[in-house]
Amino acid sequence: MTSAHQSKVANPSNLLPVNLRVDGRNVLVTGGGKRALKEISRFIDYGAKVEAIAPVFASEIEELKISHANRLTLTKREMGSRDFERIYSNHFFLVVTTGSDAQENEKILQTAAEAKVLSASEDFDAQCDIVFGQSVKRGHLKLAISTDGISHALERALIGRLEGVLVNDIDSYVLFLNALADKLKKTAQDKAFSDEQKQGFLRELAESEDIYRAVSRGNFEEARRLTDQILSGTHEESAF
Repeated sequence: MTSAHQSKVANPSNLLPVNLRVDGRNVLVTGGGKRALKEISRFIDYGAKVEAIAPVFASEIEELKISHANRLTLTKREMGSRDFERIYSNHFFLVVTTGSDAQENEKILQTAAEAKVLSASEDFDAQCDIVFGQSVKRGHLKLAISTDGISHALERALIGRLEGVLVNDIDSYVLFLNALADKLKKTAQDKAFSDEQKQGFLRELAESEDIYRAVSRGNFEEARRLTDQILSGTHEESAF
């Protein structure tokens, strides 16, 4: 095993939760079963261009190909030397292993490590960069639970619990986020403000204790008022 591959062995507790931009980027998924279906669906949902390689694909994946032909390519065969060359040449932004052959998965992940290409797997002991947890998406709102790959059952249970607890409030959160996203886009295009001013607005939004308290109380009308003040440049910072 190469030193490059060994360097990817990490303490699972050191995994950093992040939001990863995959829109328009090439993602390779190896495997054609239920795990592949989950990953392919995930990446298509977030705008990636997915290529899946496997001798056989589940019928649900075949159906996805029909509805997402522009962003999903299915290659029905085993991984070949040309595929490994494409990983080495950085054709893919991310490589995801879902197959049942542990040795083949290890070879693919090792190739990605040597090529300095991001890699992902559900397997707890996989030598990869990313271990996916369970998540739920409602517009711009995304909730995610991770156990560092230790227990997918616990992740599913916890994400279900979160959805249940927030079921009466989640629509309000999503509507507030959608409205805020629209306002941010308009502000970004507004030539009345300099780039420095716009960056200041974003920092103030991120750090506003008043907005935090309003949202915490579920007072979205107040949160929207405060947001409008900041984005219009009329908000005066507190002296405290």
